[in-house]
Amino acid sequence: MRVSALAAALVAAALLPGERLGIGVLLVALLVATATVAAVRPGARAVGFGAAALALAAFAAVQDAGWVVALDLGAAWLLGSVAVTGPSIAAPLGPFLRLRELPAVIPPAPRGLVPAMRGAVLGGFLIVPFAALLLTADAAFAEVGRSIPLPTATSLPGRVLVFAGILVAAIGLGLAARRPVGAPAWGIARRLHPVEWAIPLVLLNLLFLAFVIVQLAVLFGGHDHVLETAGLTYAEYARNGFWQLLATGALTLGVVAAAASLADVPRRAHDLLLRLLLGALCALTVVVLISALHRLRLYEDAFGLTRLRLVAEASGLWLGAVFGLVLVAGFERRVRRHLPSLLVGGTAAALLAFSLLNPDGLVAHRNVEHWRETGRIDVSYLRSLSADAVPALAELPPRLRRQSLSLQLEALTRDEPWSSANLARRRARAILVSVGTGG
Repeated sequence: MRVSALAAALVAAALLPGERLGIGVLLVALLVATATVAAVRPGARAVGFGAAALALAAFAAVQDAGWVVALDLGAAWLLGSVAVTGPSIAAPLGPFLRLRELPAVIPPAPRGLVPAMRGAVLGGFLIVPFAALLLTADAAFAEVGRSIPLPTATSLPGRVLVFAGILVAAIGLGLAARRPVGAPAWGIARRLHPVEWAIPLVLLNLLFLAFVIVQLAVLFGGHDHVLETAGLTYAEYARNGFWQLLATGALTLGVVAAAASLADVPRRAHDLLLRLLLGALCALTVVVLISALHRLRLYEDAFGLTRLRLVAEASGLWLGAVFGLVLVAGFERRVRRHLPSLLVGGTAAALLAFSLLNPDGLVAHRNVEHWRETGRIDVSYLRSLSADAVPALAELPPRLRRQSLSLQLEALTRDEPWSSANLARRRARAILVSVGTGG
């Protein structure tokens, strides 16, 4: 474990700082995984979540959008933590909590280490003046010296931070794999009496039901109904309320979790009532989320797709799927028993699917389609997209293509080391060479 963790930290410090992310990230992730596997033989759960974590980390070599890669790498760390500690609220901190056991994995200093370090320092002082003289004495030797990749002084702080961060992460994962951190035991001083939880849940269900009845009229009423509602256009109606409805869904998830944990069910009838009320609340919330997504689609039809709108749409779909899973878990014991793992695994699968959709490419494609239908296009926004959008933007006519791809043309002409190899940027370079930006 120590050797693999040290190798991962050294490779990360050498390849990642100051360069665009690419295949080097996947190499570091594989070395971190090797360090974890070396600590203890993984079980089926660890293999599954670990494989999903590596798949998410691999998108650094596939896509260019920094926001997507950052999301994937953050999720990869969470999945790696879940792989070694289990699906619990303490999973992200599990590897760090085990670092107090770090002295146990630090090997004793070998004999002769101190003299060797003194010799290395003296050797450095000795070689510097002679190297300077020889490099200035011969041009061919100087060229060889310049070809040797050496870190600059300005990059050293970043490399030290990356080295320390990856080393701590790799060793922490290995230690957590050896002795997983258990889920914290939350002491509940007093549970809610059936009347205390039943009344709020009934009232909340009635409120949601009233809202859903109104929304059904909107969903089936169509364009005429919306225009007659306070003189709103489709776009105005969509804009007024989407985020509130999305927040409502997220808050309701917290209400369901709190009710399931705090409600006292002394009798079987109380247990059934709780399941029915929470099930109805989940079902009504799904309809609320459908209304939110309907509003967002109306807004997208009017103004086109953006990164924020795409993330909002994906979040709404994810919340709807979570409520569906919670609804099933309320009435199916086997699903309820594995609910944490199903939620983590389902979220990982959703994020993998989201990344495979190529978000920046999808945004560009939808905007090109919107331009073909309406003749309107926001070139300044399209210019801010990553190399993932180049294939779609290359379909624009010469003038718009030149304007929307100007920044990418400049960015993609820069040289990159092999560790920054990236499929999206490679494909974008080939497209720019074949079509050009001027036609």
